[in-house]
Amino acid sequence: MKIEKTRLDSKGRAVIPKPFREALGLREGDPVFVSLNERNQAIMITQYSESAVYQLTICMGDAPGTLAKIATILFENGVDLIATESHSTLRTKGAVWRILCTINRKKTNFAKLKKLLLRNGANSLSFARI
Repeated sequence: MKIEKTRLDSKGRAVIPKPFREALGLREGDPVFVSLNERNQAIMITQYSESAVYQLTICMGDAPGTLAKIATILFENGVDLIATESHSTLRTKGAVWRILCTINRKKTNFAKLKKLLLRNGANSLSFARI
């Protein structure tokens, strides 16, 4: 992981350091996602995808391996993760996973995906196109 210090200007804007922009191929005017993790007090900037982007929120059990199992199901069903944030809500009992993703509409059957997730550790989930 690379870290570089930058400053906010009077309008609250931060400059993405040139080596970071070059590494991602970002240019002036390119759209990006900015996500806020209030719990960790962190902001993440992620490249924008031309595909339709969804926010998927999954409430799940917090048993070891649950997140990996759900991630595998998402991958196998055409869900491409852009950015994620997860945390325990009650240690060993519950967790929440928030995901920005694109979905391969030809490969993804939402009803089937929901059933698979609910059978494999998810307690509830929501999809929203953003």
